[in-house]
Amino acid sequence: MIDYSKELREQLLEMKKLLANAKKRQKNHEGLPKGALRVTTSQGIPQYYFKEQGKEKATYVHAKDRAIVYKLIQRDYDLSVLRALEEDCKSMDAFLNKYHPKHLDEIYEKLCIGRKKYVTPIMLSDEEFTNTWLAEIQGEKNPFPESGKYETEQGEKVRSKSEKILADTFYKMKIPYRYEPEVLLTGHKAVYPDFACLNVRKRKTIYWEHLGLLIADDYALKNYMKLESYEKNGIFLGDSLIISMETPEMPLDIALIRKKMEKFLI
Repeated sequence: MIDYSKELREQLLEMKKLLANAKKRQKNHEGLPKGALRVTTSQGIPQYYFKEQGKEKATYVHAKDRAIVYKLIQRDYDLSVLRALEEDCKSMDAFLNKYHPKHLDEIYEKLCIGRKKYVTPIMLSDEEFTNTWLAEIQGEKNPFPESGKYETEQGEKVRSKSEKILADTFYKMKIPYRYEPEVLLTGHKAVYPDFACLNVRKRKTIYWEHLGLLIADDYALKNYMKLESYEKNGIFLGDSLIISMETPEMPLDIALIRKKMEKFLI
């Protein structure tokens, strides 16, 4: 089962920031009269009535006194938002405390050997899914005649030092990957991305292209056309396609690379 813990916790954090802001806004309404504002329309024109707390009847608010009305409207809105955020944060906290996306995996893994051998799991474990993915995605398929010069930690030969750095970083961060797999685009056109990576948590294939010769005009144009081909086939940059870049003046930023991998691949 896909683990959405990371996304849910990021959303909860965003909600809690909004909640903190909503609480601060309550200070803006200190000193306003307590009571309820009622809004009607007459011939399409809003009419405002205010019933002060402790009084039986609402009084009409004349145009000259409307400044206080607008403050009361903002106060009512801010209070409604505050209550909604408090409720939503409480619900999200409670859900995350019980959220257990690995529960199904654990049920199968806890079976004894005598039971497990006769059970077909309802879904593949992360390990089984990864092994299946690695078997299906074959690497080193690029027929380009130049052979790789740099051996990676995983054992394949890549063409540049930067590709070795990328491959070894995938390996160290335990991100399953294949080097230069074949991807068929529309019209059976084959492209060979530098890497196909697996986000195990999302069970999603993400392609990684490294652009290392950006100062060369023909190289830049060729890769622009390649990226456009990806997107025309539903492989969108920033979603299922990630790029890294460098020039002689701006070498590969390892810290940035790790951040990208953590964001998109873990």
